[in-house]
Amino acid sequence: MRPFHLTTTTAALMLALLGAGLAPTAQAQSANRACRADFAKFCKGVTPGEGRVLACLRQHQDQISADCKASLETAQACADQARQLCGGGGDEGKAPDRKAMRECLQQQREALSASCRSQLAVP
Repeated sequence: MRPFHLTTTTAALMLALLGAGLAPTAQAQSANRACRADFAKFCKGVTPGEGRVLACLRQHQDQISADCKASLETAQACADQARQLCGGGGDEGKAPDRKAMRECLQQQREALSASCRSQLAVP
């Protein structure tokens, strides 16, 4: 397994992917559950939004559970694919336009890996 490294741009892109209006899947909900205990343990004072939760989990990447780390790695791999296919946020840490990302991912559906299509429920 490759080391988990989450950049600010990747975190912003992951948030855009999750908020792009794509249907939440059982896999995505499972990823949330995988990190719930780690969030409560390491980030309970963090207000969700604007990448703060991902940033907190990144700060504790050596301490989070293997399941959470694996879920974040899968999400990062999907964000990397989306960035390659559809571009990323223009400014460091700025999420791309959600509508444009959703439309691009729908157009590029076949180019996404099966796990990313499943994770993002791209129609």
